Amino acid sequence: MLPAVLQNLDRAHDYATEVLTECGGTYMFKGPWFSNTDMLFTCDPANIHHVFSKNFSNYPKGPEFRKIFEVLGDGIFNADFELWEIHRRTTLSLLTQSKFHSSLEGTVWGKVETGLLPVLASFCKQGAEVDLQDIFQRFTFDNICKVVLDYDPSSLCVELPHIPCEKAFNDSVEPCCFDT
Repeated sequence: MLPAVLQNLDRAHDYATEVLTECGGTYMFKGPWFSNTDMLFTCDPANIHHVFSKNFSNYPKGPEFRKIFEVLGDGIFNADFELWEIHRRTTLSLLTQSKFHSSLEGTVWGKVETGLLPVLASFCKQGAEVDLQDIFQRFTFDNICKVVLDYDPSSLCVELPHIPCEKAFNDSVEPCCFDT
């Protein structure tokens, strides 16, 4: 399996989709014996419901996971058991509110109209290359700040300003993607 993964790194998402399709939606990845990297991948809604809702207490993240993602603190992404239940109930009560949905939609569309489209139009007008990863990180950062803090740092604007807090946010999240 590992050679196939390495051969398909340039199309990792497509390859994962193909493997999951061939395996009926769930695949057990067995890493090399010395690496302790056995992982279960699934896209089956019933399995996802089982793990994240119905039987969550059977699947603790554990200290290793918390170490890797310590930047996230004790929030819902790192919590286990009772603390996770509290976070889940609080989050679900917020996410099921129609007022929250309309507010979120307004925030995101507002940032599309006042940030994303003007920035992309500016790059297009200049005929310049655009780093879409940077643009979408700024888009995400501005939206998170607006929803969570009711503050728009305006990192996504035509000038693409250096915002120390945005850089710190991205720097803190990046190791979570690579640390093992």
